[in-house]
Amino acid sequence: MSKPNIKLRDPNEVMKLSRLGSFHQSKLSFLRSFIREFKDWEYKRNKFELDKDGHGVAVYSFEKNKRNYSLICFAQYINPNERSDRVIATKWDTAFVLHDGVPSQEDINRLKKNVPKQEIGRMSYKELTLSRANKSVRVFDHVVNSLSKGKQPDRNLLNKVGYLYRTTAVYGSGKFGLADRFRIKNRKEVYGPFRLEMMLVYLVRQFTFDQVDHIAKNKNPDKAVQLDENIARSLGIGNSTGLGMAPFIVNHPTLLHKWVYSREKALKEIRSIEIVSNDEFIFFITAGS
Repeated sequence: MSKPNIKLRDPNEVMKLSRLGSFHQSKLSFLRSFIREFKDWEYKRNKFELDKDGHGVAVYSFEKNKRNYSLICFAQYINPNERSDRVIATKWDTAFVLHDGVPSQEDINRLKKNVPKQEIGRMSYKELTLSRANKSVRVFDHVVNSLSKGKQPDRNLLNKVGYLYRTTAVYGSGKFGLADRFRIKNRKEVYGPFRLEMMLVYLVRQFTFDQVDHIAKNKNPDKAVQLDENIARSLGIGNSTGLGMAPFIVNHPTLLHKWVYSREKALKEIRSIEIVSNDEFIFFITAGS
């Protein structure tokens, strides 16, 4: 029996910005492929030196086969009128850098003077990616207040926002003196696109959970509870800008074509299947879960 003559969809339709911007995640998406590849790495919270208000320094790390990457977090107090989501902001609630290896105290001291700054801050070849982030104050305060009273936050409110912090940018590849791509391009564990950026954001997400738990505990030591894991799983990290992706897409049309073409080709093959057995259907459902 011949397959039905299913054609690839018209690029003029598929490549509309409105459609590209609403793509659903797949197994090839940056975050899903990152989690799949890094789930068996050893995770540690190396340092967590925050005051009762959640300000201070924390260090997290991923390690596997003697390779270690560490996130260094700097949380500070800022006046409400100093908080801005613009990429040219000069102050943020938090600033983060992904360090190649385990940082020494000297590294932490050096970075504390530079990471929270804007253009005048300088990193070294030891640092791979950098980001700054601000709280969603309304959601953050609601979560802390709820936990401090011994109850979980309102899931409806959290679902509307989806995060406790939002980044203003995630930098890499030489920006601010960060390591150039050639230093890490041959490392097998970070072959995929945006692996280091995803590692930074994933660890930042963990810091946000630890920070609200810490502040709530200090606010009411006798009654506070920790954020429920099921609620935490529904939260991510927001992003208030997308300036880096725009020039990336413009400068890499062949790569973008291959991403979308692979998806469209797979859809074409699936749409060409006329009969699916019950066993095949069950396998498809369970393999995708």
